[in-house]
Amino acid sequence: MIRLLKIELHKVRSNRSFKVLSTLYIIALFLISMGVMPFLQWLKNKFAEFDADEIDPTILPFYEFPDIWQNLTSVAIYFKILLALGLIYSITNEYTYRTIRQNVIDGLSKQEFIWSKIIMAGFLSAASAAALLVMGLITGFIYSSEISFGLVFEDMHFLLAFALQLFAFLLFTQFIATLIRKPIMTMGLMFLWVVLIENGLFVWGQVKNQQWVEYFLPVKSINALIHVPFQKYALMEIQDYIALPELALVLFYGGLFYWATTRLVVKRDL
Repeated sequence: MIRLLKIELHKVRSNRSFKVLSTLYIIALFLISMGVMPFLQWLKNKFAEFDADEIDPTILPFYEFPDIWQNLTSVAIYFKILLALGLIYSITNEYTYRTIRQNVIDGLSKQEFIWSKIIMAGFLSAASAAALLVMGLITGFIYSSEISFGLVFEDMHFLLAFALQLFAFLLFTQFIATLIRKPIMTMGLMFLWVVLIENGLFVWGQVKNQQWVEYFLPVKSINALIHVPFQKYALMEIQDYIALPELALVLFYGGLFYWATTRLVVKRDL
């Protein structure tokens, strides 16, 4: 496993597109984790300029333990597209420059090639969750009004759910990239599927009261694992836990995309 990860890290080290997109992703995580309070303070100052001192956005408990974990992960997951685009370039380059064929000639089996990509997706997911953990602890200790061992670690399972969400989506990305093998066409198909087809079918299902439709939409199912919690600040009811049926659906789609990608590579003539 370590050997395959080292091979993959060596490949992406020279991939400029991957490095740029990964850097943008890290910056996005940093801004999400560290930038909310400065933004709320900026809003407060703007309200003060218009003599609206009674409006104080900084009272929103975004960084309070244990809510911080669901708050951070529910926002951070939307930036997964940056990592996904980086992986698309990484995988499609294997076909464009025929390095996959050279890897097989050099002794790497097709299964090991797939596993190197899976391990890379898992590494990126775990590293992202670890980065959110560190930044969440820093901002939580700075801004949280109440700190105790129980509050800090309560709801930390949202970080595991975030890593699983990201991993499943990257498996979906790898499947699309392996299927198409061209970077621009892969990104176009992913955009078409996620933005137009899934959203269109979802809206149709809602209008027709056919709730079962959303379970056949993999990206929406993956995104639904962690619910957006901010409605609670308007005293609305939210889901502040991980539901087992939604967890099972993410595991199912992750397994499905792994199986489909493996079949594509093993059956295809390189």
